[in-house]
Amino acid sequence: MFQSAKILRTLGTVLALSIAAGCAKQASPPPTQAAAASGPELAGAWYQIYFDTNSTEINARGQTIIKTVAHVAANAGPTRVTVIGRTDRVGAPPDNMALAHRRANVVRDALITAGVPAAQIDTTWTGEGDQTVATSDDLAEPRNRVVDVTVVKQSP
Repeated sequence: MFQSAKILRTLGTVLALSIAAGCAKQASPPPTQAAAASGPELAGAWYQIYFDTNSTEINARGQTIIKTVAHVAANAGPTRVTVIGRTDRVGAPPDNMALAHRRANVVRDALITAGVPAAQIDTTWTGEGDQTVATSDDLAEPRNRVVDVTVVKQSP
């Protein structure tokens, strides 16, 4: 029992430090011409909110990510938040597309509730079409039941 409590405390500390590190403002030099031409600059990181099979419920870890994204969006200057819903290949493709749509909307709505202006959020969904882990049909893959969220800095 003592060992379990110690491990949980350590994991909690690591999680808190990881979140703080991801949220901390860091001074960075102005982008060079090459860096500016290479694409948009992330304001935070790439976040993933995972879902249970056939579910749109955001779990506790996902709620923490929602709060982190809202904090980054509020403190990084002008930003755009991109939300992309995905599913695994269990079920019919049209049903998976609808589920990915609902998941993306649930995350978008949670971000709005957390303070991210709706006008800053772009929402899309791919269903089972663009998977993190390629699988065959009807194979449950938890890493594909996800909504990807990115926060990108916008030019002033």
